[in-house]
Amino acid sequence: MKFQDYLAKTVEIADEEKAILDELSSREVLNKIEFRAAKSSLQTLIENAIGKAKKILKHYNCPITPSRSKDAIFFMYEMGLIDDERFEALNSAIGFRNSMIHDYMKFDKKILVEIVKEQKYLEIYRFLIETPNYTETMKKRIESFSI
Repeated sequence: MKFQDYLAKTVEIADEEKAILDELSSREVLNKIEFRAAKSSLQTLIENAIGKAKKILKHYNCPITPSRSKDAIFFMYEMGLIDDERFEALNSAIGFRNSMIHDYMKFDKKILVEIVKEQKYLEIYRFLIETPNYTETMKKRIESFSI
């Protein structure tokens, strides 16, 4: 799949999941099915962001392949491709996703409800719908990145 086609698909998925989360954010209480929908949509949104970050690095010839989900976001931050606020939002989202998936027995449902009700997913969404527009200097940072 071409990079531009990938970015378009990323936006399409982001729009679908945001629409679900927006609908659920207005609910006073989430029933079991709505809660599962919120959890699934948030997880998909976060995984979409991870995938986009990895795809950007690959497309612009980053010499290091991120091995963990958080690495892709960290690399982008270190290269100056995302600012402090976006880094913190995406990094926190990935940590939350890991908790949803790997610590499901201890998972705090109240946090998910808070994220949805307060629309804390919007920074992830903004990352997903933005088209990378990097300067030549930024592209060179990606190509020469090392840890």
